[in-house]
Amino acid sequence: MPTPSNLSGWQRVLIGVPGVLIAAVWGFAEATLFFVIPDVFLSFVALLHWPSTWKHVLSAIAGATLGGALLFQWAAADHAGARAAIDRVPFIRESMFAKVDAGLQSQGLSALLWGSLGGLPYKLYAVEAPRFAPETNFLLATPPARAVRFLVVWCAFGMIAARLRRRFTLRTVHLLLIYSLVWIAVYALYWGRIFYG
Repeated sequence: MPTPSNLSGWQRVLIGVPGVLIAAVWGFAEATLFFVIPDVFLSFVALLHWPSTWKHVLSAIAGATLGGALLFQWAAADHAGARAAIDRVPFIRESMFAKVDAGLQSQGLSALLWGSLGGLPYKLYAVEAPRFAPETNFLLATPPARAVRFLVVWCAFGMIAARLRRRFTLRTVHLLLIYSLVWIAVYALYWGRIFYG
């Protein structure tokens, strides 16, 4: 694994404070009105220098929690308006709201975790949760629910990248090509399931 001093300028920027800020903004954005998950960025910085980027995961969780809080409050004050805004986010389908409601009703806030692992956007839970749980409970449930998938993806990309570097002496450019192909395939399957599932 390269040391931070061996990284190029833009790579050092991304594993440093600017990258941590990007992770926070991305976490906030995806928790509200953006449609690409923070895992895409977290896995990217994990490829660059896995040991240095745990702060990015914490930052993305913090951003997501803040975004969830704002969306929860909006939905508590104006559920129809907040839901209509989320309904306009690309790749959100009406059937997703029904699944989220059913999960919150049957599983409580543990549905946030299972929904995250099952591909249901967190923002839907933030909009629907005011009808099922107090805000404090929702915000306490958010960090662990967000952390599980973020950590799994970040660890997986970091460990695999380290192994590929050692075993096949792959350079970062080769790893980024693999990274790009993986995420293109993931989103092709996910969006295909939404449209045709």
